[in-house]
Amino acid sequence: MTKKIAQIFVSLLLLSILAGKVDALSEPTIDTVTFSGNLPLSDKFLLRGSGLHEGVSIFMVSSNQVRNAVASNLRAHGYLNCSVSVAWPRWGVEAYEVKISIIPGRQSIRGGFIFLGDTTLSILEMTELCPMSYGSPVTPTDTASFTSAILSSYTNLGYLRADVDLELGSFVEDSTDDYRSIQLTLESGSVCYLGGITVTGLESVRDEVVLREFDIPHGSPLNMKKMREGLSSVYSLGLFSNVQIDYNGLADGRDTIHVVVDVTEQDYIEIGVAGGYISPEAVFGSVFWRQPNIMGNNQVLKLGGTYTRYISSDNSGNEFEPQIVYEEPWFISSRWSAQLKADYYYMQRDHQEERSFGGEVGLSRKFMEIWRYTAGYRIERLRYRSTEEDSSEVVQDWTNTARISSGFTRDTRMPLLNPVRGSWFKIAGSVAGGVIGGNLNFYTVDGEFRLFFPLTGRFILAGRAAGSVAQRYDDNTSIPPNDRLYLGGGTTVRGYDFQTLGPEDADGNPLGGNVMALGNVEARFSLFGNLGAVLFCDAGGVWTELQEIDTGSTGFGTGLGIRYNTLIGPIRLDYAFAPTWENSLRRGKVYFAIGQAF
Repeated sequence: MTKKIAQIFVSLLLLSILAGKVDALSEPTIDTVTFSGNLPLSDKFLLRGSGLHEGVSIFMVSSNQVRNAVASNLRAHGYLNCSVSVAWPRWGVEAYEVKISIIPGRQSIRGGFIFLGDTTLSILEMTELCPMSYGSPVTPTDTASFTSAILSSYTNLGYLRADVDLELGSFVEDSTDDYRSIQLTLESGSVCYLGGITVTGLESVRDEVVLREFDIPHGSPLNMKKMREGLSSVYSLGLFSNVQIDYNGLADGRDTIHVVVDVTEQDYIEIGVAGGYISPEAVFGSVFWRQPNIMGNNQVLKLGGTYTRYISSDNSGNEFEPQIVYEEPWFISSRWSAQLKADYYYMQRDHQEERSFGGEVGLSRKFMEIWRYTAGYRIERLRYRSTEEDSSEVVQDWTNTARISSGFTRDTRMPLLNPVRGSWFKIAGSVAGGVIGGNLNFYTVDGEFRLFFPLTGRFILAGRAAGSVAQRYDDNTSIPPNDRLYLGGGTTVRGYDFQTLGPEDADGNPLGGNVMALGNVEARFSLFGNLGAVLFCDAGGVWTELQEIDTGSTGFGTGLGIRYNTLIGPIRLDYAFAPTWENSLRRGKVYFAIGQAF
């Protein structure tokens, strides 16, 4: 017994010794950080990006890292001649203290401009390129951006060997005036002309598919902006995995440049499968096959269909739309694109049914990179049945109809899949029947505006306002269910079931309306990594006539969500409830999808 007690005592003693050694070998951490000198900025701002803070291991940060970060933060506020020294603690001292000494020097403030040398660009043109306003601090980032912008303007005119030298004027001696002039010395060199473009690496794609994306005539000045736009357009065709451009003759000093575009073709036949749920009451699935290079000329053939299943216990149904689409990207060798489409539509629900088949021809063209105009003509044969609000039933037997449509869109969103800035605008309309042909006489008008505004690098404010009208202009006709207006669900007014806002029949089934208004506001936060959060408010309504609009029939939803960014867009999970004027607080609903709500 005594022997066992002695063994336990020795074991405890060894453990205590080992624990002391482990504690002695643990990494020391920074206890305090102190600054000395004339500090023009706060301690927190000066240490931004340095990794230094109280409690961090002395092995995780270096003195050079801290010195460079503090100096960079000072220069970002115009203290270009600052001096920073860092005293780093030695191993084994009682207190690990980092001492940072700062001599900021004078702050450089932007004064006037002095332009020397070449005058190809006017003084006004170059002044407008400066990112610094008069009287603001001069920073290395802004001066580099200014130089780059001027060089880019020269290269867009074909001066590929242009040179810009930027220098800051000296401070005035014995003066407290911190303004410094900016002197730019410019040399344009000779203009470089496009001698020709050769495409290499093609196997099944025709040369013309690549060449027509570069909008630069042979013999004209080599515009580098148009070359970059052409490169982007070639990539967007979806036919190539890699595109490289070589400018033969540029390095040799020649003024006639021959461009070689080397491409690597990829397996461009696409099969897309998607599925998910639109709301807790509706699920969907789709399959599409796409060939974007028919006859080696970038014509596109697309086959597939979308299926929607309504799973509400009191209003089940199906919706199916197969289609075949042919696209000609350079219609009659112009920048207009043409589309031919044939489709079949089938929708069957307890209170509505519609079947149609038809064809459509459309034209579209992009203008000034951000505007697009579309126009189309459609003819179809259809039949439908729908219960009305007064429980009567409208039945339209097989009939023919035709319509023309037209619209403009303006898109400055960046990036496209998850915008953080820019806007999107649409105005469109259509007319069916009448002089166009067919037996259904109605018109539609549709407008929408989306705005994305970055308040900070991690906080985006997004908004949408939309309105639509679908009205008949003949009392002897009605509007098919698929052309009526609906709201409610994960992409319109969250907190409501799918398409449940608006007119209903006696059993509460959604019938769709003729007037729609919608507004959404989202505050999007970046938390860490690819994870983000959203707070949102939605409001909207659907009515039969304009005079029916009132708050009692308007839906309002609010809630929060999380986002996880992926290469194909953010994965979205939202929770919303509907505190309405008419129905008080409704039970919350969950929505899951890929992509933002708008």
